[in-house]
Amino acid sequence: MKKLRTQIRATFFDPILHLLPLLLFLVLDDIYGMNLAWRITFPVALSLVVYIFYKRNEAFNWHLIFAFMFMGVGLLGSILSLFPLTTCFFLLKTKLVVIFFLLIYFATQKKMRNLIMRFIPKVIPMSNNFNELYRSFSFLFIILLGYVVLYLIFDNIIFENSIQYIPLLQSIFIGVIVFFVCYEIIRVQLIRAKLVQEEWWPIVSEQGKIIGNIQHLTSLLDEQKYLHPIARVLEIDKSMVLLKKRPSDDLIFPNLWDTVISSHVRMGENIDKCIERAVYEQYNIKEFKYLFLSNYVNEIKNESHYAFLFVSCTKIDVASDQTKWWTQQQIEENLNAGIFSENFILEFDLLKRSGLLESGKCECTCKLKDVIYQQTEVGKKD
Repeated sequence: MKKLRTQIRATFFDPILHLLPLLLFLVLDDIYGMNLAWRITFPVALSLVVYIFYKRNEAFNWHLIFAFMFMGVGLLGSILSLFPLTTCFFLLKTKLVVIFFLLIYFATQKKMRNLIMRFIPKVIPMSNNFNELYRSFSFLFIILLGYVVLYLIFDNIIFENSIQYIPLLQSIFIGVIVFFVCYEIIRVQLIRAKLVQEEWWPIVSEQGKIIGNIQHLTSLLDEQKYLHPIARVLEIDKSMVLLKKRPSDDLIFPNLWDTVISSHVRMGENIDKCIERAVYEQYNIKEFKYLFLSNYVNEIKNESHYAFLFVSCTKIDVASDQTKWWTQQQIEENLNAGIFSENFILEFDLLKRSGLLESGKCECTCKLKDVIYQQTEVGKKD
């Protein structure tokens, strides 16, 4: 469980951690001025870079982007201090610079996202982090814009002693920033706790080595395709194959005929555990024999599969209009009709070449012929 939490943290960064130097700079600049804000915030920013590098290395490139943003805001604010500005705009210059940066991001969000992705390891799913970044920037923009507008009103409005409200406005601004920080930290922690309870899939290389992980719905809905290990079992009997029709709301193979046993390998599972879980969940079978046939890689619409294919002649009790036995001839006659899943079309060819359909049986064993793929069992180690 500890390792899983670490992996979730790697795919769901805390935006406040990376925005902290900038937020601290904004608050200190409002209270003590820019010179003291630089003296306090710069060591904090530098220490945070070192901490991220050694303790959260997977987020280091991501954090550097925010570090450069902080430096850019500070330097541009310092440059503006050299120009003759009115007292009002001098005090607001840092907030105006941040608003300017945020407007550029909002106007070029897609381009900025593509640019940032060049510096981020491709094995880390970033959809959650970009969504969180946009959300945090939006709230920060609203806070800063509201502060600037109210400040200008109180500084320029024509009624007696209106300027006396500015210290109160500054206190409210600082309070809102502190609330924003605390709220976001708590919210992210709650989301991470919830993600631990959800289904996570390993991301593997073309050699089958685990290189990352991602929440399953995020993977299916993300623009980027990830390669996931799956376990699939073809049920055969008397030269026939048992298939089931996927439901219309299936995210992978809607309304297509597919093998009766198919499941993504989850974090903490090896292939054996994955098959045992899938068979028990779907058919309430505890003793299930199967034999390794082959493995292959196939890219589909939503994702890519690193598939481990098995065959079995263990009797499965099915009573559904969406499940039926297909003869070899029936399958071949409909092979190009668009009614079978892409994976099954590949598997049917492998099955024919194995000779198992012609023999009409498979001599299943409880053990795999070869140890093909072994994932670290997180639960056992933790």
